[in-house]
Amino acid sequence: MDQVGISHMVLMARGPNDWLTAEIYRQYPQRILPFVSSMYRAWHRQDERVLPYTENQLSTGRFRGVGEVMLRYYGIPSKHEPEINVPADSPFMKKLGDIVEKHNAVMLVHMEPEAEAIESLENLLNHNKKLKLIWAHIGTVARVGLRTIGHADMGALMDRHPNLYTDIAGVQPTSLAPPACLRRPPITDDRGKLLPRFRELLEKHSDRVLFGLDTPWKECWAQEPFKRWVEWADNVVAQLADSGIAERVMHKNAERIFSL
Repeated sequence: MDQVGISHMVLMARGPNDWLTAEIYRQYPQRILPFVSSMYRAWHRQDERVLPYTENQLSTGRFRGVGEVMLRYYGIPSKHEPEINVPADSPFMKKLGDIVEKHNAVMLVHMEPEAEAIESLENLLNHNKKLKLIWAHIGTVARVGLRTIGHADMGALMDRHPNLYTDIAGVQPTSLAPPACLRRPPITDDRGKLLPRFRELLEKHSDRVLFGLDTPWKECWAQEPFKRWVEWADNVVAQLADSGIAERVMHKNAERIFSL
């Protein structure tokens, strides 16, 4: 983080390991933004016992959000992951959204842009218009789903929902990192030039797009890929209309929603 100029990092554990996230935060309270982990089976089956647990964790003031909430996820067969399909407008998710909003926290979701999933997400956003929700990966679709569905029109969704945010995590060209780290079509070509529709989205909604990397596996934490990803992001925002837009995407939006 020091070498590439990253001041803060959102940290989410895989599995029920919030104790580990809290311990890392204890060591680096000025650098780490802890999220309550939602990446384990109790969450996937919408076990309501995790709701009071989440409220308790958020009430400590250490945790800044909840995620990565898996709504529609194809799973990676080589990682032995299950396919997940949780409606965003289920009673469980509405209760969770209310808890997150109550504590002025953030919800980060992973969702493939299928029509039914998008409709349910809009219902959740309408249910609680104060909920700050980040749909990760800028509405792109995992490579395994490219034959059946297209990308979301994220700009149109953001026009309708002022409480919807997104990030540029996990959408770098595959040439920049080990294959295990990237499964989504990039928002730039191999030379790093922004594709027109993504440039339009970043410029029009620059107040609600956040910088991100997406480092779910150990392979992604290697120093060289990490460095190349940040250089790629710097190049992305350098192509935008003005430096104010770049600053919002790279740090000011995060500073605002996390009250840094």
